[in-house]
Amino acid sequence: MPIGLLTLFKLVLLAGLYLFLLRVVRVVAADLYGPARRKQTRTRQPVASSPEPRKVRRHPREIVVHHPTGQPEVVALNGSAVTLGRSTVASVVVDDVYVSDEHAQVMPLDDGWVVRDLGSTNGTFLNGAKVTQPTALAAGDHLRIGKTRIEVRR
Repeated sequence: MPIGLLTLFKLVLLAGLYLFLLRVVRVVAADLYGPARRKQTRTRQPVASSPEPRKVRRHPREIVVHHPTGQPEVVALNGSAVTLGRSTVASVVVDDVYVSDEHAQVMPLDDGWVVRDLGSTNGTFLNGAKVTQPTALAAGDHLRIGKTRIEVRR
């Protein structure tokens, strides 16, 4: 084989190797830091961030956890905090891959109850709004963590 053809073949293989390494680095970076976000104009969802006192309809007495698969679970709110998550340490174990080990907490505050997110990956939503700090709960509210729905009852 002529030397020029071998040199060309080496350069093509070297370029292919560099392209392969570039793709590997991009995939690893996407796994570590998340996919690159493109700037898009989209509507922002309302954020339930203010702990301002809401007009309390009724104080809740129980929550009903509607698991994605399985029967609903009724949990009484009896004065102590209820932790929701996948961990066996959580008060209510939620078998949902979109729920963090210790995802959210429903806890008593003054004469009512509040929900707070415990730094979860996918967030905690109260009536469709993302919870960013402790937010008051009332009977009739709906929580969502992952694909699990939680109904707040009197």
